[in-house]
Amino acid sequence: MHIRPMTESDIPRLAAMRPGFTSPTTLVVEKTGSGLNTSWRLVERELPEPYDKGDRYDFDATEQANIRERLRLGTGLHLVVEQAARIVGVLDVTPMEWNHTAWVWNIMLDQDVRGQGIGRALFEQAADWARRSGYRALVFETQTNNVPACKFYVRMGCELEGLREAYYSNRDIARGEVALFWVYKLA
Repeated sequence: MHIRPMTESDIPRLAAMRPGFTSPTTLVVEKTGSGLNTSWRLVERELPEPYDKGDRYDFDATEQANIRERLRLGTGLHLVVEQAARIVGVLDVTPMEWNHTAWVWNIMLDQDVRGQGIGRALFEQAADWARRSGYRALVFETQTNNVPACKFYVRMGCELEGLREAYYSNRDIARGEVALFWVYKLA
C-alpha cells in the first residue's frame, strides 16, 4: 500500500472505493430542558438489525467537483491510498483560516483495508500537516449512525465538540441521523 498526494486524475477513481460501514449500534440524542437550560446527551443503543451504509457514500459528480476545487486551491492536504493500482483510501483536509483550524472533509478507507493502521496513518499525517501549518485543531463531522467512525475519533484522541440536529436532509433526520462534530486539539 502506498500513501501519496492526490492528483486530479485520481478524483474519478474515488467512486470505485467502498467506504460504507455496518454498525450494530447507533448514538441516540437525548435532549432535555429548553432555552438556555437545554442539554444533550448521547446514548449508544443496540439496533434490532445492524445499520448497513453499504456503498451509499457517493463520490458523485457534485462531490468530485467539490474535491477537485479544494485540490486546485492548493492550500490543504489531499492524499490517496493506493493498492494494486486501485484507490482504497482518501484524506481531504482544507484550512479554515478564519478560526485557525483544518476541516477534514474526507478520511475514508475501503472496507477491504480497514484494521491495518492505515486510518491512523492518515489521521497522523493530517495532524502533522496541520500542526506544521500553524492550525490549532483538526475538525471532523460524522453522523450518529456511524458509530465505528465515532469510536475511531475517540481512539485518536478527539473530543466531541457538539452536534447539530438539523444539519442533514429531512430524509436523514427522519432516520435519526444527527451531525456530530469532533475536534483534535493541536495547540
